[in-house]
Amino acid sequence: MHVARLVAITEVKNIPSDIRPFVEFKAAVEERELEDKELVAVLNIDSTTCYFPVFLKNPQTMEQLEKELEAQDARLTVDSKEALAKRMKD
Repeated sequence: MHVARLVAITEVKNIPSDIRPFVEFKAAVEERELEDKELVAVLNIDSTTCYFPVFLKNPQTMEQLEKELEAQDARLTVDSKEALAKRMKD
């Protein structure tokens, strides 16, 4: 199983160009209209070049996020889970 680590929490407009396709793809899958000022958490799946965005506007639950990561054969690190849990409650 891979490990998912929190890389950053930033506004969509600040997402680097090499990570932006991951954000745009996830937004399309969720039928979400991206806004420049929307906050997104970016997770990196260790030992891969894959990034996993988590939209913080109307976020899913931590349980849903963990199930989605599990489907990708990944799990959150403890510190990443704690940081995301704080943001998802705000």
